[in-house]
Amino acid sequence: MNKVVRVNEFDRLVGVIQTHKTIECGEGESILDVGCGVGDYTPMFLKKFKKVVGIDPSEKFIKQARKQNKKVDYRVSYGETFKTDEKFDTINMTMLLEHVDNPVSLLKHLKKYLAPMGRIIIHVPNSNSITRRLGVLMGIIPSLSHISKKEKDFYGHKRVYNLSSLIKDCEKADFYDIEFGGILYKPLPNKDLWTLCKKNGNKWTRDFLIALDKFGEGREDECANIYVVCN
Repeated sequence: MNKVVRVNEFDRLVGVIQTHKTIECGEGESILDVGCGVGDYTPMFLKKFKKVVGIDPSEKFIKQARKQNKKVDYRVSYGETFKTDEKFDTINMTMLLEHVDNPVSLLKHLKKYLAPMGRIIIHVPNSNSITRRLGVLMGIIPSLSHISKKEKDFYGHKRVYNLSSLIKDCEKADFYDIEFGGILYKPLPNKDLWTLCKKNGNKWTRDFLIALDKFGEGREDECANIYVVCN
């Protein structure tokens, strides 16, 4: 299990939006951020949670994360083998479940570290996104379930998710009180959207991202990313 560092500026901004959504949906005073990478977003959780723990299997990533912020408790660990006597009110996984060998097994393992009334929040790319649907119609990708060579070899994707399949994996891990939503209605690939953002400046970019996110409300199945909150 590993999480690729965000590869472009637009993707980084999307990560900020996803982190704000976890902060909004999170409960309690403690959070475990699974697959935290180099810690680009994990320190944001300090705004809400008194105790923030980030784990990643890469010693290199964790070393870099510790240099960036010393208030977060960073640890080297795979989610599948993570062990502690602690319980967490919120467990977060952002853009991770599509990378792991056995997502249901991972969810069942992490569930042991949830405090009573705790919740797991999961963000994944949406295979039904409007971008992918347009890609199929244009002949760029053969199907919504297709995983490209770059997605496999560079990003390490092992599967695609839509809302139905994500909820199904959560139910297999014995979560049944599940809320869901979408993040960002994204009509074009990231590189094209970032070209627009650079051309129009910071204020336009901020307003554009807010508009894309608002436009995605009620259109969860078409958004670029989807999330579930498992109680």
